[in-house]
Amino acid sequence: MSRIREHLALSVAGLTIRPARPEDDAFCRSLSDATWRAAWVGIDMPDELKSALLVQQFEAQRIGYRQSFPEAEYFIIAEREIAVGRLVVAVEMSGTGLHDQSEPDASAADRSAGLALRLVDIALQPAAQGHGLGREVIASLARAARAIGAERLTLSVQPSNDRARSLYLRLGFVETDCESFRQMTMQLN
Repeated sequence: MSRIREHLALSVAGLTIRPARPEDDAFCRSLSDATWRAAWVGIDMPDELKSALLVQQFEAQRIGYRQSFPEAEYFIIAEREIAVGRLVVAVEMSGTGLHDQSEPDASAADRSAGLALRLVDIALQPAAQGHGLGREVIASLARAARAIGAERLTLSVQPSNDRARSLYLRLGFVETDCESFRQMTMQLN
């Protein structure tokens, strides 16, 4: 049962978020391909190799999300009922990263920490970027997080993704550490 869906409400006319369905797999695959192709601009490699890497990236990401965020919720972002993006979110205990309140190895301090809503992934088709859709979706996530009693909205971003990092900073996220991914948090109180 979704903890987040009932609280996601967008204020931009024609923009909606709905739960992902099996028939969305082809869209998600094409979105993944478009995202990676954009990241690989200027890298010269044979088409066969590029195609094989795109398949591997898509499958590796799916497996990684399932393992790291087994309770994650998957959504499709649509503009006038046409899919333009994907959203993956998970409810977690603040400060625990991947621990769930019911996990036996979570410490007592972890279990007493407050809730956080983790933005696992957001991806928009290149043509949908730069029009405020991401900002609107993240604002909706912040409202949903508050509605479920979360204390913060968290995410990770690659240090090389300056465009996304800049957006997150403008929206009120702060960097909390600097590992291979930059962890970012938005306080909701």
